[in-house]
Amino acid sequence: MDESPASCIFCRIIGGSAESSEIYRDDDCVAFLDIQPINPGHVLVCPTRHASSFNELTPTEIASALSVAQRVAQVQKDRLPNCQGFNLMLSDGEAAGQEVPHVHFHVVPRHPGDEFGMRRVGKPSNRGELDALAKQLQIP
Repeated sequence: MDESPASCIFCRIIGGSAESSEIYRDDDCVAFLDIQPINPGHVLVCPTRHASSFNELTPTEIASALSVAQRVAQVQKDRLPNCQGFNLMLSDGEAAGQEVPHVHFHVVPRHPGDEFGMRRVGKPSNRGELDALAKQLQIP
């Protein structure tokens, strides 16, 4: 995955040299329709600054993107027929399925019977394993 801004399709969309069906733009974020939507109205929310990983974003950029995602979700529920919920997703890194090396949030409108969802069921864990992992992941 080439992570340079020059080869980034989202940077080209943000810069106006590639087409998109944009629904929102401000100084920090752009929101546009996904060209391979999971459901009609599937929107991508991208920071305007190129960052290939979530951890490269500033707290302000994260807050801005999530605020825009919240507004998108409300518009989806208000204006899309039968939209009764949404999924907010971020894939960070190739192992997580990230295909475009520019941080972006998916806001996927949901309706009953749309057949989209997490297919893998989590595995039960015991208290000892959970406590050991919690100790390992303590945030300073």
